[in-house]
Amino acid sequence: MAGLVDKDRDDLRNITFAAFVKDADSEEELGRYLKTGTLTDTRVGRGDIDAAIAWLQKAGRSPQRLLVDIAGSSAPLDELDRLANACEPSVQVYVVGDRNDVGLYRNLLMRGVQDYLVKPLNAELLRRALDDSDSGAVRKGRHGKAIAVMGTRGGVGATSIAAHLARDLAAGGARRRVVYMDLNAHDGCGASLLGMAGGNALAEVIGNVSRLDPQYLERTLATTDNRLYVLASELAYADEFAPVPGVLGDVLDTLCQYFHYVVIDVPSCGSALANEVIAHAGLACVVADLSVHSARTLVRMVRHIEARPHPPTVYSVLNQTQPSVQGRVLPKDFLAAVELPVQVQIGYDPKATALAENLGEPLAGQGPFAAGVRTLSSLVTGEAVRQSKTVWWQRLLHRVPA
Repeated sequence: MAGLVDKDRDDLRNITFAAFVKDADSEEELGRYLKTGTLTDTRVGRGDIDAAIAWLQKAGRSPQRLLVDIAGSSAPLDELDRLANACEPSVQVYVVGDRNDVGLYRNLLMRGVQDYLVKPLNAELLRRALDDSDSGAVRKGRHGKAIAVMGTRGGVGATSIAAHLARDLAAGGARRRVVYMDLNAHDGCGASLLGMAGGNALAEVIGNVSRLDPQYLERTLATTDNRLYVLASELAYADEFAPVPGVLGDVLDTLCQYFHYVVIDVPSCGSALANEVIAHAGLACVVADLSVHSARTLVRMVRHIEARPHPPTVYSVLNQTQPSVQGRVLPKDFLAAVELPVQVQIGYDPKATALAENLGEPLAGQGPFAAGVRTLSSLVTGEAVRQSKTVWWQRLLHRVPA
């Protein structure tokens, strides 16, 4: 029995094309097409998107192509969003349905779906859709999101926020695949925050850009659960870390094909590496503390990022790293000085962050720091966009003089 279970797991890992359809006729047509087609290592099952998600959670790796059935679904777009969280961004998704609806077709393409097939299926229809996917007419596939996290100065908590953000994005039932990348290649502490060793994976990956396929990445990147991966290095201080211009961007583009999120811990905003990260990031988080220096630097950094060609969305994070004592800048004075929207405010929480850092474990309890990371995570995933706008307007109203 154990041998059969192991064999089944191996089969799951080697599947290149998987299909889940709801009716026997579609299943039969798929079987007929696969017998005469060129696809190998295939699997056809009965079921809806929930069945596909359950199968993906058991598989060691997502297939290259996945066909799912939305016939009869009352909320097909919501179901496809759940599917997107369960499989890797590089997967080519094909959708089968029973509605010949142009609006639905356009919405599916906007979500990165390769093609939409209307029932009844037949071998010729499947051949045109699946065989043509290797031609030059292939639509642009889905990509993950690169998130740059940087601080206004050392000690503001940028590394802690980046590491715990990556952990939060990878946690839960969505099973998002996340890479935490620490660009402090000599003495970065993000890997230890996540309970893993730094190693030399970052230097190896940057030196082998041409070999970046899923198998190489899984062998090289550190992970404990096959969802959260760490890409870091602990180079000797005498070794120089100066990647060739353009290489880091190529690495980020490749990682975004196989992972939902790539969280990059950027040590300094004013460097060539930082500018390369910003150019490839979809989101930049700037972390500041309650100080005059951070207020000035936050404004400079936000302006610098927004002035770049095709700039990423910028989120400002205010992290209170020191207890409130007389003479320190108050949050309301900080907000008035920068005149920028601050999406996340994190209260002083020394105990939770110290325990998490020293033990390499997730944040314990429901303290201010954990709540702030969860808020940032919900903004990144889009789950709290409306709520964040409301909070922002409430904050503006609160600042109106009485």
